[in-house]
Amino acid sequence: MRKLIFALLFMLLSGSAAVRAADWSYVVDLEGYWYFSVGDNPEWAAPETDVSDWDKIRVPGKWEEYYPGYNGYAWYRKDFDMRSYPDDGELFLFLGEIDDVDEVFVNGVKIGNTGGFFPDYFTAYNVYRRYAVPSGILKPAENVIAVRVYDEGLDGGIVRGDKIGIFYDNDVSLISQNLSGIWKFSTFRERDMHEPGFDDSNWDEIYVPGGWNSQGYAKHDGYAWYRKEFTLPDELSGEDLFLSLGRIDDFDRVYLNGKYIARTSDLEVYNRLRKWQAYRMFRVYEIPRGVLKKNNVLVVEVYDEQQEGGIYEGPVGLVTRRNANILIEHHDDVLWGSKVESIIRSIFDW
Repeated sequence: MRKLIFALLFMLLSGSAAVRAADWSYVVDLEGYWYFSVGDNPEWAAPETDVSDWDKIRVPGKWEEYYPGYNGYAWYRKDFDMRSYPDDGELFLFLGEIDDVDEVFVNGVKIGNTGGFFPDYFTAYNVYRRYAVPSGILKPAENVIAVRVYDEGLDGGIVRGDKIGIFYDNDVSLISQNLSGIWKFSTFRERDMHEPGFDDSNWDEIYVPGGWNSQGYAKHDGYAWYRKEFTLPDELSGEDLFLSLGRIDDFDRVYLNGKYIARTSDLEVYNRLRKWQAYRMFRVYEIPRGVLKKNNVLVVEVYDEQQEGGIYEGPVGLVTRRNANILIEHHDDVLWGSKVESIIRSIFDW
C-alpha cells in the first residue's frame, strides 16, 4: 500500500514537471479546435495547404471521440498569429502527450518528432512533447503548425496536456552570452575530440536546447558529444563567469578549450538527490579563471541511460556570478521530488 501511494504521488507530480521546470511565459495559447484530417500526405505540412474541407476537433483530446475506432495516420493543423514577445529568447512548442508517434512542422519546417513511424515503429504515447522553435521561422502573422500523427490502437492523437501552446523561457534574460542554437553533434567517440583544433566538419548539427530523441536520434541511448565554438565579447573579458547548461538527460562532463571543468557529480544538489534523478538537476558550473579565451571551444559529453537524451532544457550560455545565483534559485524546484519523498517517508515512518 505504501509503495502504491508513493507511486501515485510521484506520477501525479511528475506529470506537471514539463511546464513547471523552467520560468515559462505563455506566448500563444493553442488549446481549442484544430483542423483535422485522417490519412497521410506529406504535402499537408506546407503552409499553403487548403484545409477548408477538413474537420475540426478539440486539442487536447482523443480523436476517437470524433472518429470511434479509427487507428492509423492523421494530421492536425493550426493557424496562429504571434503576440508581442522578446526578440532575444527561447521559444518552445508544448504539445502534451501524443498517442503514439508524431512529426511536427512550423511554417513548413520540421522542428522535431517523437516515437518511430513504420518501418521502424515504436510508440511514445506517454512522452510529453516539447519542441524548440528555432529562431527565424516564425512570422508576426499567418503562422501554421502541422502535426502528423500515427496511432496504432486505443486512444489516438494529441490526447492530453496541462497547457498546449508556445512558451517563452524568461530565464534567457539572465544570460550574458546566449549559446543556444546550432551545435555540432556526434554519437561516436573520436581521439582529441575535446581539443580546440579537432575537425568536427563531418559531425551532424543539432539544436540546443532540445532533446536528441526528437532530432533524429530516437533510439540512441549511451554516449554523445556536443561541440560549440564561440567568441567571448570584450565586455565579458575579466568577468567571473559561470556556464549554464540547463537540464541534461542524464549525466554530463564538460570541457572548455580542451580542459575539463565540471561534471554532474560536482553539483551541490547531486548529493541530495538519487542518481536516477540526475536528469532533473539544473546545471550551472563555475568556469575556472584563465580557461576562457577570446575564441573558445565548448565540448559537452553526455551519457543517457534511457528514453529522452541530451541538453533538453535551457537556458544555455555564459552568466555572471550574480545571475548564476538567481538561476539556481529559480530552479530550486528540482528538489521537489526528494522533499515529497521525505514527507511520505515521515508519514509512514519508513
